[in-house]
Amino acid sequence: MTQTTLPNSLAISEHPHRLIAKRVFKTEETTSTNEIMLKDPNKIFQSGDVLWSLKQNEGRGRYQRTWISNKGGLYFSLLFEDITSLTAFFPFILLIALAIRNNLAEKTHDDFFTIKWPNDIYADHHKIGGILVQSQTILNKTRAVAGVGININNTIQSVRNLRNPAVSLYELTGDETDLNVFFKALLDKTDEYYRDFIHGKFPEYLPILNQHLYSRNEPTIFSIGNSQRIVTPKEFTKDGHIVCDEGGESAIFVMGEFI
Repeated sequence: MTQTTLPNSLAISEHPHRLIAKRVFKTEETTSTNEIMLKDPNKIFQSGDVLWSLKQNEGRGRYQRTWISNKGGLYFSLLFEDITSLTAFFPFILLIALAIRNNLAEKTHDDFFTIKWPNDIYADHHKIGGILVQSQTILNKTRAVAGVGININNTIQSVRNLRNPAVSLYELTGDETDLNVFFKALLDKTDEYYRDFIHGKFPEYLPILNQHLYSRNEPTIFSIGNSQRIVTPKEFTKDGHIVCDEGGESAIFVMGEFI
């Protein structure tokens, strides 16, 4: 691994053994890692790069909601260029969520971490992480970033006015986590899942994804903009969608409708 310094207080580490996340850029503080990577006026980033910030001042969730991004959490974005179909790309978002879920489970030796469709990770009934996908199309070329926020060493339960109960890894375990070690393991796992994804192996992950589906066979609330629907999640599909029971009838929800 090599280390060099780039303009704008960016440091880069290189990991040639990976297919994605070969280059990881790190900064102390920024507005939003998603925004920086999508705009990229200086053309610093290329497909597969990661931007990691120790703090975000304008972290965002779905529907432009604020994501509290104080120091101690893990905040990063992963860039993909020349995407031919966002719909075909969405199943990989579930694999990123699975990588996060599995990394947390391995760290704590607990199995209560689940994936709340379409893009959240829960510890029991408390949100511990989320993924925000944003895209940009110029001249028929689409770029997408998957922004990840995970509550690691930050304290979150004392934060007021949260839409949903939340928790951090520190609040679960009482111990601080080495962010560098956790992050490296997470990127290695994400890279492993990406290799399988591009070789068409996503359906092989469906059993474990369904095993860790939040509120499976139990009623829960799906938020769509300002409206809410009570559904009972049943299973993921090979396209990354989800099958639910809604009012006694089967309903399929498409990830793109929620992001």
